Amino acid sequence: MNTTSRAGWLLAAWLLAAGCLTAQSSVQDDLQRADKQFDLYAYNLALRTYEQVLQKDPNNARALSRTADSYFQLNRIEESLPWYERAAQQYNVEPLTFLNYGKALMQTGDYVGAKKWFRVYGESNSAAAQQYINMCDYAIDVSKKEAIYTVKNEPMNTEVADFCATFMAGKVVFSSARTDIARKTQSKTNSDWSGGAYNQLFVTQRSNETGFLQKPAFLRSDLQNTFNEGPVSFSADGKKVAFCRNNFIDGTRQIADKGINMSLYIADVVDGNWLNIKAFPFNGSDYATGFPALSPDGNTLIFSSNQPGGSGGWDIYVSNWSGNSWSTPRNIGEPLNTPGNEVTPFYDGKDLYFSSDWHRGLGGLDVFRAELGRDKVSNIFHLGPGINSSRDDYGFVFDANQNIGYVTSTRPTGRGHEDIWQVTKKGGTTSPVAYSTTPSSPFSQGKTTPATTTPVEYSTTTTVTNYGSGSGTLYLLVTDKVGNPVANADLDFSDCNAGFGQTDYEGKYYFTSLTWPLRCNVVIKKQGYFEESVLLENYGKGNLMIAITPDDRKEYIGAVRDAQSRVLLDGVNIEIQKNETGQSIFTNTDYDGRYSLFLTPYNGYDVTYAKSGYKSRTVRINTGAAGTGISDIGLEPVVSTVAASNRPTEYSTPTLIASKKADEPTPAQGEFNGYAVQVAAYPDELTEAKLKKYEDLSQYGNLYAKSEGGRNKVRLGIFQNKSDAQDALKKVLKNPKFKGSFVTEEYGADPGLVLGNNANPSLRPTEYSTVSKGVSPAAPVIRYSVQLGSYAADRPIEIGDFTKASGIGHIYTKLENGMNKVRLGVFPTHEVAEQAQTEAVARGYRDAIIVTEKSTDESLKDFLLTSASPIQPAEASTQPAQYSTPATKPQKAKPATDNVLRPTEYSTPSTVKPKYTPYYVRIATLSNPERFDNTPFADLGNIERKKSETGSTIILLGGYERIEEVTSALNAVRTRGFEEAYAVRKDDKGNLTRIK
Repeated sequence: MNTTSRAGWLLAAWLLAAGCLTAQSSVQDDLQRADKQFDLYAYNLALRTYEQVLQKDPNNARALSRTADSYFQLNRIEESLPWYERAAQQYNVEPLTFLNYGKALMQTGDYVGAKKWFRVYGESNSAAAQQYINMCDYAIDVSKKEAIYTVKNEPMNTEVADFCATFMAGKVVFSSARTDIARKTQSKTNSDWSGGAYNQLFVTQRSNETGFLQKPAFLRSDLQNTFNEGPVSFSADGKKVAFCRNNFIDGTRQIADKGINMSLYIADVVDGNWLNIKAFPFNGSDYATGFPALSPDGNTLIFSSNQPGGSGGWDIYVSNWSGNSWSTPRNIGEPLNTPGNEVTPFYDGKDLYFSSDWHRGLGGLDVFRAELGRDKVSNIFHLGPGINSSRDDYGFVFDANQNIGYVTSTRPTGRGHEDIWQVTKKGGTTSPVAYSTTPSSPFSQGKTTPATTTPVEYSTTTTVTNYGSGSGTLYLLVTDKVGNPVANADLDFSDCNAGFGQTDYEGKYYFTSLTWPLRCNVVIKKQGYFEESVLLENYGKGNLMIAITPDDRKEYIGAVRDAQSRVLLDGVNIEIQKNETGQSIFTNTDYDGRYSLFLTPYNGYDVTYAKSGYKSRTVRINTGAAGTGISDIGLEPVVSTVAASNRPTEYSTPTLIASKKADEPTPAQGEFNGYAVQVAAYPDELTEAKLKKYEDLSQYGNLYAKSEGGRNKVRLGIFQNKSDAQDALKKVLKNPKFKGSFVTEEYGADPGLVLGNNANPSLRPTEYSTVSKGVSPAAPVIRYSVQLGSYAADRPIEIGDFTKASGIGHIYTKLENGMNKVRLGVFPTHEVAEQAQTEAVARGYRDAIIVTEKSTDESLKDFLLTSASPIQPAEASTQPAQYSTPATKPQKAKPATDNVLRPTEYSTPSTVKPKYTPYYVRIATLSNPERFDNTPFADLGNIERKKSETGSTIILLGGYERIEEVTSALNAVRTRGFEEAYAVRKDDKGNLTRIK
């Protein structure tokens, strides 16, 4: 070997090895930083850092496992599953991942799937695996049994963490991260680096009328308040309090393996003030001590700690007050404490209640009761379903005398991250509220003497606006399919010209304000259930009942690509026929070529993908576990040797209404109008009902709908200046329902929608069309039609279906968004179109809607009505329906003086011109173009290849309609390593001219 070449080879090998070592070092550095964040309870930060690791090393087993663990600790259980699935497939994954995967599946109620991974974990720890396998079998059996306790979600819960309620002399104290109640003086911001609110202590009491907890107030005054205090426990007389200081973060699991900092404190309570606060002498700096429970006399402290020397995880300890000091804590030991976690003890003077994730339960933490013998715990009982769920259930307290208690749960049917649930025992009697209805200041303890202040009443108007007092005798009962009442279901009475309501804990809503008799629909919505509707007809005859169906569907995300270039495709129409509700699902890919479908796990679906210029494709999708995703779908481009602009007009068979080809090019954008805020885009028809959701936005501009790019878009505008549109966007984004809104340029819309135009002196109401009602004569280009139906392009349409519309206007079809639109028109004014719509509905076309057309559309010139002709009766038309053929041209409209409509005719709108996209980015000129990789530019546009005069191939990216678009693409190309790229303009003959 030549010495020089050998030296060059060695140098290249050394450089390659050095690069690999550098990359590996970077991955290890990021991984160590992420692990540190994980151990410090900073799971949100850890997720971002693990993401950086996976960008460099997508199959890094530890990063995949810890990403799943982070989602699990953030109580985002469903999101953890696909990461556990990926991690479990890696050859070097740690066995603990299999155990955690099984635990996550248990928390979703998938006990069969959980057993599979526990068995895999059993190869490294058979004893622990068998414990969890037995737990799954126990859960399957127990979950079928009748509940001993009934639980009801407390209405005062919020979307954030509300947890660990406890009794305080006839009142209830709890911790919460809520921010809807603010202090007059705030010593620091109410959130931290994670975005989670700090928790504080609140006090409330049950309402005599509803039995639920009322709207709370702060327990401690502004001067005494300290953030992150809780949970707490009081002695029976309320004179002594034990509390812990925590580092809980809203949205993060409160019982974690690492990162929890908790310390116990004891204080005397005098007139509501906490005095003589002293740290519990057995707190530790390297372990946590918390979740206190004082005995009724205040002389025994039971608590949880993860200090070394225990049975494993968190254990329960007990310490006694000797008159001047606390005794050394004693571990209660087996059988109560286990290798798992035992937390939140509660002692009622007879039995000890606690939560555990090791004793056999339903998943997560479950509540148990321990019988206490003279020296040790004798028996342990699971409190059964109802009070327990597959998620975390802890912080249980109970007053047997009043048959009332509370438990904290993360079950998904709640209102927020952690919720407080009211607990009653079946067969027991709930005693009247034992405290005065006029309590003393919320900062002081309860007293037996009446106070003078009015209690703070809880009001449901903080979350839902009810109409009526609920004191009526007739009610609507909402249940599940097996007859169990569904509490806190939202009721929408908009169709009845009323407001909103919500079912009570018995699943009932009492009517008091509806005017009857009436005929309207109420819509029932509840998270975890399919939306249902029930007809209120002749109200006043009796009670109504409707059963709603549980929605066990999960979100699955996929992408659609060009099968040849692998470029992600936006605007792909996606359809699933006959889903769980018996209806079709329609959606479309976003600008990144991605889409999401809500489907039932472990089921099969036939999904159709369609996009203009591509061959439609139907794929069988078999769903796995929730969140596993859908494999990328590739669509083959339609190859044609005939230019679209030169393609002859095509017609359907004589028995069908003629229509354009599905792959026909889309119209040009038209004249620039200004700027608009896009708030939504639908792949299917836009109706008045859909637009009704956006009516409140009309205060910021004209709300209108527009068909563009294969989607029906809801927009707000039109603003002459971009800054005005951005100001409107800020107002829109204040409502989280419209968080995906953005500013866009508007072309080819009704000029009357432009704010500030003389044709539009004020804002107009929401409408289903590209314009609003009452368009001024200043915009004569706009005309109106009545759409009778919309059908797939390949579906036969029978002429006889539309003969009943004869005499109203001309019937024609038009291809939009891949669908044949059957329309009636074309009318000169909106008022005439309204008359036609009313008549069409009366003749049986109940879904008829008004849409807009343009008088400049050449395909419609033979169907324009030039006067407000009177509508003829249906029987006036005796001539059979006609349709156009290649040999005949439809008859032109009669003059304005002729008030008689001609018989129904069917036309084929002529081909319209494609978008004019003259701008491209010249990336490179290559002699071997087959080696060019399109992947780095998949998100910027399509790649075209053009032969140069020298025989080389020019690589072009585009095309773009405006100079701003090509400039943005050029900057992106240069930042990705092609610094010699430049922008060009292509003329009609294909010649390229450099522009920048």
